[in-house]
This record gives sequence, structure tokens and C-alpha cells, in this order.
Amino acid sequence: MSPGLRSVPKILRQNIETSIPNCSLAFRPRATTLLRRVRDQPAHGGGVATDNARTTRAMVVVSTALVLAALPIFLVGGLAVQIRADLGLSESSFGAAVTAGFTVGAIAAIFGGRLADRLGPRRVLYAGATLSMLSLIGLGTVVNSWASLVFVLGFSGLAVALTDPGLAILVGSAITPERQGLAFGIKEASIPSATLAAGLAVPWIALTVGWRWAFAIGVLPVVVLLTLLPGVIRRSRQANAVELDSSPNVSLPVRNRTAMLVAGLAGFLGSGAASGVGVFLTESAVAMGFAPGDAGLLLAAGSVAGIFTRIGAGIAADRTGGPQFRLIAWMLAVGSVTIALGATGTTPLLVLGTVGAFTGGWAWTGIFFLSLIKTNPSRPGAVAGLGTASLGLGNAAGPIVFGTVAEAASFGTAWLVAGAAAGGGALLMAYARRRFGS
Repeated sequence: MSPGLRSVPKILRQNIETSIPNCSLAFRPRATTLLRRVRDQPAHGGGVATDNARTTRAMVVVSTALVLAALPIFLVGGLAVQIRADLGLSESSFGAAVTAGFTVGAIAAIFGGRLADRLGPRRVLYAGATLSMLSLIGLGTVVNSWASLVFVLGFSGLAVALTDPGLAILVGSAITPERQGLAFGIKEASIPSATLAAGLAVPWIALTVGWRWAFAIGVLPVVVLLTLLPGVIRRSRQANAVELDSSPNVSLPVRNRTAMLVAGLAGFLGSGAASGVGVFLTESAVAMGFAPGDAGLLLAAGSVAGIFTRIGAGIAADRTGGPQFRLIAWMLAVGSVTIALGATGTTPLLVLGTVGAFTGGWAWTGIFFLSLIKTNPSRPGAVAGLGTASLGLGNAAGPIVFGTVAEAASFGTAWLVAGAAAGGGALLMAYARRRFGS
């Protein structure tokens, strides 16, 4: 739209409107279109402010929606010591419960992405927030056995499966291409934000008033999110179609399927390594000599490092442009080395391994989604669903493998296995980059 149309005075709009019936038949459709475009424009000087306000609201939703969807599962991981003791669960059975939640989300994400392309972000984001709230309420009130824990965590998995693709479409429709890397970085910073909340919940809530209160408190921000969604979704419909197509064509196939599968396998290994460490970090630290409160603070410190790294990686992606598979491969390689060093169990190296796991080993997911979607801009929901599925399967396998190895051997051995998985992910991501030709 030219700047002149944005400043069309009211009298001119009225003249256009009254002149339409007198136009020739050939020109009348064009005059009607012109009037509609003029009416849709904000008053002079308001366009930039309106765009900035819309972007800000969208960023708020992006930064909170996924963290609230993932919060139940990661709160369970951070409160593992207290929950296992209360419910009488072993490391492997507890890991299996978390795995079940991630598996439900991974399988459902394939369909959730397609559903998001068809229905748009509003409905799937509402559904995701509702499922997350039900999961938090269930964990805080009715969970008293392994079976009930698995059942309630399934709601959280479904929430992630719907929320992640819905947010991908929202980013494409409400945020300009120059800021989409930042937006995806903020979106994926929700995962360490969830673990940060879990880590802080240990000394502040679980060790004072009990672990169930952590889930009760988590319901409050979900209610706030539900009040923010209507305005953001309504305004995103008015945004121009940008580099990520805001009007997905569900009839188009996903391109570069082989490269997509390789990248998905790399994401599976990388997320599996990091999620295993993340879910069992507090238990690992306690077994290696940390006090429970200090172990929770270590989890919080790793989460903060992961938050800043995910956002920083998104900003770097905006500056360079295009897919970022090379950067992802290097980040996974760094994560692999630092996780392996954390296996020694000494305090400095365990801290280094924690920071490395949450930064290099896990902070690439935002630019992973951005890179996949840039290769298939007409199917953002479907591609985001595939990415969510690969990461979700890794998140499902990681805790149960980590817990089983820790129970059979030691936590140090489990850290070594996680480091090897991250290294395999780095090699596969580098190969996927060549397949994509980026």
C-alpha cells in the first residue's frame, strides 16, 4: 500500500464512495476495491504504531503459549525427587511416565500441524491452552499413581502438539520476516523457561508447602493467556502474507522429504540427549553430591543460559537469513562435548555440562523450526508438526533411556550416552544441510 492511501482524508473517501455508482461498468470493480483498501487503512501516522502493537502482542503470546503447554511435563521433571518419593516410583518407571507424555505429543503433532493449517491458529491455540490447564489441575489434585500420572501428562503432550504448529502460523501471519528468527527463538525459549520454573519450584514451593502447589500456581498464567489470545489472533488476520505463508495451501506436498527426515532424525537424537539430562538433572546432581535445593538452582541456572542462547540464536538467524542447519550442527557438537564432560560428576564440570546441555545441546530448536519452515513456506503448520514430532519423540525416548541407564549403571554413564546421542545429531544435521543445499 502506498503512503498516499494511508493519509486519504475522510472527504476523499466519501467522494470515492458516492462516485462508485456513476463509474463506468469497467472501472466500478476497481473503484470498489480502492474504497475497501482505503477504509482498511489506519489514520495517518498510525500504521507503524499499529504494526508495532500487533507485533508486541504476538510476541507476548509466542513467549507464553508454548511454555504453558510444556509446563506440566517439565514441572514433573524438576519435582522428580519429591514426586517419586510420594508416589513410590523408580527412576525407570518415572522416566516411562514422562516418556508417555512426550510420545502422545509427538504422535499427535503430525496431525496437529495439518489441523492448524486447516483451522488456523485461533482454534488450536485455544485448545492447547485448555488442555494445559486441565493437565496442571490434574497433577495438582488427582494424580496418586503411575497410571494417573501417565494419563494426565498425556493432556500436556496434546497441548504441545496443538500449540507448536499454531504458533508457527501465528509467527508467519503477524510478524515480519526480519523478526521471525527472534520470534522462533522466543517461542522455543519456553522450554528452558518451563525448566526454570521447575527448578525454582523445588526450593520455593516443593520443599516448603508441597509439590502439588506448584501445579496449582501454574494454572494462573494459563488463564491470562486465554484472555490475550482473542486480540492477537484478530489482528494477525489483517497482517500481510510474509515470508512464511499466512494462508497455507494444504493441497501442496511437503518438499525435500529425504532431507526433512534426516533433519528430523538429527532433531530426535539432539532433543533426546538434552531432555534426558534436563528431566534427570536434579536427581543426577543429588546423586553426585548436591543438596536438593542446590540441584534445583543448578537446573534454574542451566535454564537461564538456555533462554538467552535460544533468543540469541534467533537474532543471529535474522541477521544472516536463510536456513541455519550449519549453526545447528555446531551447537549440537558443542553440546555433545560438554555433556560428556559433565559425566565426571565433579562440581565444576557438572555445572559446565549443565550449561552446555541447555545451550549448545538444546538451544537450537528455535532456528530448527525456522529453517524447516523456510524450506516449505506454504505449509508452516504441517512442517512445524513434523518438527514437533521429531523433537517430541526425542523428548519421549531421552528420559526413559537416561533413567534406564542410570538405574542399570550410573548417572555418569547416562550422561555419556546422552553426549554420544548429541554428537550423532550433529553429524546428521550437517548431512541434512547438504541435502537441503543450504
